[in-house]
Amino acid sequence: MGYITLNSAGNGIVEMVFDQPGSSVNTMGMEYDAAMKAAVAELQGMVAAGGVTGVYLRSGKPGQFFAGGDIKEMLESDLNPPPGRKQELFEGILAAKAPLRTLETLGVPVAVGINGAALGGGFEIALACHFRIALPGVDVGLPEAQIGLMPGAGGVVRTTRLIGLQEAITLISQGARIKSEKAVEKGLLHEIVADEAAMRERAHAWLLANPGAKQPWDTEGYRIPGGGPEHKANQGLMMLGPVNVMNQTRGLMPAQKAIFAAVADCARVDFDTAQKIEARYFLSLLLDQTARNMMTAFFVQMNAITKGASRPAGIARRKVKTLGILGAGQMGAGIAYAAARKGIVAILKDVDLAAAERGKDYARQACAKNKRMSDAEREALLGLIRTTDSYPDLAGCDAVIEAVFERRDIKAAVTREVEAVLGHEALLASNTSALPITELAEASVRPANFIGMHFFSPADKMPLVEIICGEQTGDAALAAAFDLAQQLGKTPIVVNDAPGFFTTRVIGKTVSQGAQMVLEGIDPVLIEAAARANGSPVGPLAAIDEVSQETAYRNGLQMKADVEARGETWQEQPAGELVRRMVEDFGRKGKRFGAGYYEYPQGGKKRIWPGLGQHFAPNGFRTLPFEDLKDRLVFAQCIEAVRAMQEGVITSAADGNIGSIMGIGFPAQTGGVFQCINAWGLQRFLARARELAGRYGADFEPPRLLIEKAERGEPFR
Repeated sequence: MGYITLNSAGNGIVEMVFDQPGSSVNTMGMEYDAAMKAAVAELQGMVAAGGVTGVYLRSGKPGQFFAGGDIKEMLESDLNPPPGRKQELFEGILAAKAPLRTLETLGVPVAVGINGAALGGGFEIALACHFRIALPGVDVGLPEAQIGLMPGAGGVVRTTRLIGLQEAITLISQGARIKSEKAVEKGLLHEIVADEAAMRERAHAWLLANPGAKQPWDTEGYRIPGGGPEHKANQGLMMLGPVNVMNQTRGLMPAQKAIFAAVADCARVDFDTAQKIEARYFLSLLLDQTARNMMTAFFVQMNAITKGASRPAGIARRKVKTLGILGAGQMGAGIAYAAARKGIVAILKDVDLAAAERGKDYARQACAKNKRMSDAEREALLGLIRTTDSYPDLAGCDAVIEAVFERRDIKAAVTREVEAVLGHEALLASNTSALPITELAEASVRPANFIGMHFFSPADKMPLVEIICGEQTGDAALAAAFDLAQQLGKTPIVVNDAPGFFTTRVIGKTVSQGAQMVLEGIDPVLIEAAARANGSPVGPLAAIDEVSQETAYRNGLQMKADVEARGETWQEQPAGELVRRMVEDFGRKGKRFGAGYYEYPQGGKKRIWPGLGQHFAPNGFRTLPFEDLKDRLVFAQCIEAVRAMQEGVITSAADGNIGSIMGIGFPAQTGGVFQCINAWGLQRFLARARELAGRYGADFEPPRLLIEKAERGEPFR
């Protein structure tokens, strides 16, 4: 069987069936390219010979239409080809999309039936058809921007001509996936049908009824909906759009800039010229390091994680029907709501019923804000969250997550209480951001079933869960925690136990650098600006304000007590020293207290507290190169990630990259902490690390693992 087959279906209709051999999905790579060129050439011959009344495109994959471009092939291509090779690549892109233009100008109607997700290149194929029908609820769209690319097979050209400049720019630059029903509303699809049999029947009927079908842009008198770039209604978009793109992406996301320019440029010219413009912009992104970073992290590594690369093999998947949550504070309430949204019964326990009900209020408020939910849906969801103050009510739980205060004694107490009623096979997970799981498991009578599940706040919205294995955690518990995280709709990464685990110790380094800079007398405005210039969502000072200085202060006291209890000498770090002074000397405990590194005026915009300059730079702020400020914040995290890998805390670069981006806001365009090093080039990164170490201290001293990999020219994988 070849990739594409042409089958006669009666009444002169030819069915073009996509079914890539040896793959669960259809992808647009070299195999597709050769097959599509051959199939369309054969179709041309059949149409020329007469007797063809129409063509119906469909997938041979059950429930799957087309997954898009072959990312692995793109990653294998040369990032810096010589000039002659660039021209060959450009011509290759034009040649690859030429069959779609031939298809839509065959002289016979062409319909497509979308039986599953049609994304990226798959949706570009659909856009080249005159009549587009789909099953209910399937995802369609052009998500390339999410991995640093843009559509390159006519998607920009056709989408712009179908729905106009403003809609096209929004849809393509956001990389939005939309349901088929929404796509019909937008004019991207024509109809929804109930099932594949009905879809085929409807497509055949349409083909026979529309022998003269053409694309809108091939029809005399056609105009782009809403007008072209010169139209008065689009002048504001054309003038201010590029500025908005730069403001939103900080100039760090080349794809959004290229997409805006491509849509505008393609709308100014004829179809064939627009195809060339789109190809040039696509090639510019394909040869950009940012796209390589994002393709690596958000496609290759994310897919590996989703498929269970870090999950123990050979263990049957488990599904949680009833989940217990100990502690109805912000974190526990968020976990309960997240569980209920996935149809899981959540038993939310606190010290008294009133406290548990206050936790359930979080879900009540979230449901009330969701205007798309019916009253019946709200009632059903809230019915899945049951409140209690009694441990015996947790007896039937498949898993329990404790989300009580970050104190060992409290966590130990609830562990003993809940294990007294739990079934032997039930999973017990501690939601903690830093307390060692091995030590917490000492309170457990079955430590093999005890594991860490670090949720990020707000737990119902943040997409990551960091799973932490203690020294005695069994594979069955790890597999169960992994399955539970996915059941909750989260992306799980797996790490081994150590102080701060992975994400907390890595983000701790940028927070520490921010504090060190304040103590050095650097202008706090520049510190925060450097973080934003790197692509971080917030600066290190704002991050601590959100957590609260009080929380950081208490955590520091606990860490100091732990170190001294082991007979070791506590060494105060810059972040700890600054937090101590903020809390003890100035009473500034964080955002929720109304005063931290920032001031929070009533009804006004937050601003840096002037006291930082008065107390830490009384003689004026010190001047350092802005590039040094930026690199200190990034390199400190990357180097700490390498130390964590060297110590065996994390074993997978994929887990580290995805965890750093989705958990702690590491700049997405870098591809994560390890991909950032790879993109720099290990030798170049090593040299810069040594330079920073000479100027700013031990946080930048290269770990042995980094040096060894640089010597071998071996990237982090």
